[in-house]
Amino acid sequence: MKQLSASTRLVTLLPLVVLLSCQANAGHDDDGRPSSPCSPTDRAALLGFKSGIATDTTGILATWSGADCCGAWDGVSCDAATGRVVALQLEAPPPKERHYMAGTISQSLGNLEFMETLVIRDMGKIGGAIPAAALSRLTRLKQLYLEDNLLVGPIPGSLAKLRSLQFLSLAGNRLEGHLPPELGAVSGLQQINVARNRLAGAVPQSYKNLSKLAYIDMSNNFLSGPIPGFIGQFKNLALLDLSNNSFSGDIPASLCTLRSLTDLSLSHNKLTGQIPSKLGSLRSLSSLAIADNKLVGSIPSLLGLQKLWNLNLSRNLLSGPLPAVGLSSLVSMDLSHNRLTGGIDDFLRSLSLSIPVRATTVPQNKKNLLIVLLPQKLEHLDLSGNRVAGALPEFAGGGLKWLDVSSNAIGGQIPSTVSKLQDLERLDVSRNRVRGVIPASMAGLARLQWLDLSSNEIVGRIPENFTRMGSIRHGSFRRNKLCGQIPQARPFNLFPAAAYAHNLCLCGKPLPPCRKIL
Repeated sequence: MKQLSASTRLVTLLPLVVLLSCQANAGHDDDGRPSSPCSPTDRAALLGFKSGIATDTTGILATWSGADCCGAWDGVSCDAATGRVVALQLEAPPPKERHYMAGTISQSLGNLEFMETLVIRDMGKIGGAIPAAALSRLTRLKQLYLEDNLLVGPIPGSLAKLRSLQFLSLAGNRLEGHLPPELGAVSGLQQINVARNRLAGAVPQSYKNLSKLAYIDMSNNFLSGPIPGFIGQFKNLALLDLSNNSFSGDIPASLCTLRSLTDLSLSHNKLTGQIPSKLGSLRSLSSLAIADNKLVGSIPSLLGLQKLWNLNLSRNLLSGPLPAVGLSSLVSMDLSHNRLTGGIDDFLRSLSLSIPVRATTVPQNKKNLLIVLLPQKLEHLDLSGNRVAGALPEFAGGGLKWLDVSSNAIGGQIPSTVSKLQDLERLDVSRNRVRGVIPASMAGLARLQWLDLSSNEIVGRIPENFTRMGSIRHGSFRRNKLCGQIPQARPFNLFPAAAYAHNLCLCGKPLPPCRKIL
């Protein structure tokens, strides 16, 4: 399952949306007619940009005709009193593969001296270098978004001349070189987004002056060196994404002072040391991802993170017991591929409301147990590739869609009450020490698409009523002690023979037919 934080990033474009909505009618009187025609200088500058575009499938530039650029030119907003262009917003509508502009960004945009907002986003095929000389003349510019194009070359240091700049995004291009240290002089910056480029080197020390930053996204580059400790001085910081780079060293303890931080992603780097013990004090944190590093030690207490919905600490070298989480807000938790220990039953109870068993559907020999009622919000739980032991508990329900406890040391039996997890789409208990039979009640998991019970000590037969599981797309029962006929219906009789290999005496398609008893 893909990390969920991608779709729930902090919305930081509100200033842009508000500004542009206020400017939508900036060039018109109350009756809708332009109050002042656009400046000839600005009109010529816009036409210069249009001439640099060889192909436009968005239809935007087709409206750029006639004398008045303030009246009917799509994406252009003007000041009502002066007729000067104050905003240019060009965004490709979906689908992106059909709607784009191909060409370069003309130097003529530097003549729009009153422009405060410049947005050229999702055009896909606008290439060339960022027109440094032109943009550095736009001294009134507050918002610059040149996202998801094909821009190449370095980020110009001359952008530091834009002393009014507050929001800067150059994400999704092919920009190279280092982060320009000159940007540290633009003290009013609230957002830097240079994600998905080819930038390298360290974060300049001059950026410690950007104390108003609320949003930093430098993900998916080749940046290296330590994570700067001065980031802990940015008291307004709400999002920090440095994932998919080559940052090394320890996680700075100063990050634990960022009380406004809601989204922290440091995944896929080369970080070492331990997770700071005070990370659990960031009470505003809603998403924490530090996957695929070289972190060691135990997981600190996270009980203070009552707003946390996404936790991903997978693929590190973490050891010690599974953490006592107890966070009812969690939607996704991935602790896979570490060296964590503890009992799976105790851990699941720490996530849930444990209640005495009184239901008549629970077998008599289990009436003295507790069953777990998992939080309805919790959809994704991955503990695979650890050293977890114990046995799966009895379930009373929950909203789980993904449960992966493969490659551990889990024993016991598959509880019949796993069928209470009615939303389950993926269940993987492979490569454990599970024994007993496969509960026929599992046939009630109508949404199950992936079932892997391989490499255990399961006995008996595959329940015939599994043919009711119409959503199954993948199944594996290999390396158990199963016997009897494989359910002879789709998709079970169409799975590859390897899905049933290394059992005692399974038979029927896709294996050889069962022998008839005379």
